[in-house]
Amino acid sequence: MKIIIPFLLFSLCLGDTLTIIAVGDIMMGTTYPETKLPPNDGSNIFSNVSVFLKQADLTMGNLEGPLTDKGECTKKIEKGRVYAFRTPTHYAHYLFDAGFDFLNLKNNHINDFGTTGMLSTINTLKNYGIQFGTDEIYGDFMIKNKKICIIPFSQAPYGNSILNIPEAQRIVAEKAREYDIVIVSFHGGGEGINFLHIKDTMEYFLDTPRGNVIRFSRAMIDSGADFVCGHGPHIPRAIELYKDRLIAYSLGNFFTYGFNIQGPTGFAPILKVCVDSTGKFIDGQIISAIQRPGGILAIDTLNQAAKLIRELSIEDLPDNNLVINEDGMILPKIQNQEQN
Repeated sequence: MKIIIPFLLFSLCLGDTLTIIAVGDIMMGTTYPETKLPPNDGSNIFSNVSVFLKQADLTMGNLEGPLTDKGECTKKIEKGRVYAFRTPTHYAHYLFDAGFDFLNLKNNHINDFGTTGMLSTINTLKNYGIQFGTDEIYGDFMIKNKKICIIPFSQAPYGNSILNIPEAQRIVAEKAREYDIVIVSFHGGGEGINFLHIKDTMEYFLDTPRGNVIRFSRAMIDSGADFVCGHGPHIPRAIELYKDRLIAYSLGNFFTYGFNIQGPTGFAPILKVCVDSTGKFIDGQIISAIQRPGGILAIDTLNQAAKLIRELSIEDLPDNNLVINEDGMILPKIQNQEQN
């Protein structure tokens, strides 16, 4: 059996280029409604993957729930349908040590403990120098003399919403005039194994609209975005190259302690993206990590996340301009043909 060595392959991402590492949902454990925290108080949750998270100019993910030690839950918990999370504030240290530069906070769990939880999360991340995204606050980086903006969106019907595409386009176009590279981070799409495949249609979950992720993502590229990264469905989904820009429709669960991690819900892809100084996609790689029982995040030598994303990309996007190799390497079709 062929074993995939999970080190980054040769990349054309040299010189005046930008490398981005993106992952999906992060929920490091909760103290509500009962305490469910990883072994050793979570101190080694990222130890097997941090070397990969740090191999980029910019590393980003989605923080699924507030960092707070107090507050009243704003939700009526209903097992199997409605959940709430409260992660201890000192867990932010693990995000810092792992190399995260930006965390999306525009999602359906960040307000689980209301204003108290949100303000605690914001202040905690500020204390660690980790940037974050909300309706009012965007990622703002200067890297290699390039101004980079990260704009968060979610399926919520207010603020930066994927349900209001014209307004989202206005926001992105405005930032594209101010910044050299614009990244869109969105939380949307249906949830669970039934939503592995993407379609150009509105998706619903528990009768709530979760957006047309294809129409939204392509509209963001049309309006000036250079990379669109999705999360929220709790499973990996297809990726595509659209007008020389990369779209990842969902990076699934990265580390979600206490969640169901059977099958694809436990796949934890680490997506490396390389773009040139204008935001044009050069190449990338899907590094396959996986959540093991007991709260262990590890590199998957079976390469299951990359293989699944490859299959979904071929099936759901037959006109895709990407080639995803068995080892997870991602290339534009023309470049791949030239190398062969």
